[in-house]
Amino acid sequence: MKIKEVLFWQPRTDYLRWFEENILGKKILIILNYIIWLFFFYLSYLLIKKDTNIFWQILIATFIAEIIERFVKRKISWCRPMFKRKNKTPTGLIDGWYKTGSFPSGHTIKASYFLLFIHQYQIFSPAIFLLIVIPLLSFRVIVGFHYPIDMVGGLIIGAIVWLLSMWVIAPDLLNQIIKTIFDLVFFIQ
Repeated sequence: MKIKEVLFWQPRTDYLRWFEENILGKKILIILNYIIWLFFFYLSYLLIKKDTNIFWQILIATFIAEIIERFVKRKISWCRPMFKRKNKTPTGLIDGWYKTGSFPSGHTIKASYFLLFIHQYQIFSPAIFLLIVIPLLSFRVIVGFHYPIDMVGGLIIGAIVWLLSMWVIAPDLLNQIIKTIFDLVFFIQ
C-alpha cells in the first residue's frame, strides 16, 4: 500500500449514509460527534480544580488552536471524504464547520493538547483518556469527516499548541478571580 493511500484511506462502505438512513443511527452520529466536548469539559474541570492557573493555559491553547486550525484549513484545503461521496452535512451538525477543508482535525488538535495537559498535571489516566478518545476520533475517519492525515496533522498541531501554552502563568489577581467564579459555578466551598 502506498503512503498516499494510507494517509487518505477511507472505508469502501459509506458508513455516513448508513447512519443517516435511520433515526437511531442519526442520534448515534450526533452523540458520537459531540460527546468528546463533554469529556474535554470534564477534563477542564479536573485540571482547573487542581490549579486555577491551568484555566489560562487551556484558554490560550484553545485560542491558538482555533487560529491555527482556521488558517491551515483555508491554506491546505482538500474536501472532506463525505463530500467526495456526495453526502451532505448530517442534520444536527453545524454545516459551516464542515464546508471548510478537512485538514487538520480540530477534534484531534484538542485531544492532543488535553492528553499532554493531563499527563503534565497527572489528573486523569492517559490510558483511560486514550481508550475514550481514540474510538471517537477513529469514528470521524470511518464516517468520512476526515482522512488519517487530518488526524496526524491534528496530533502535531496539538502538541505545538501545548508547547506554546504550557508555560503561561497568570497574575495572582486573575487566578483569584477565576477561582472565585469556578468555586461559585461548581458550588465549591
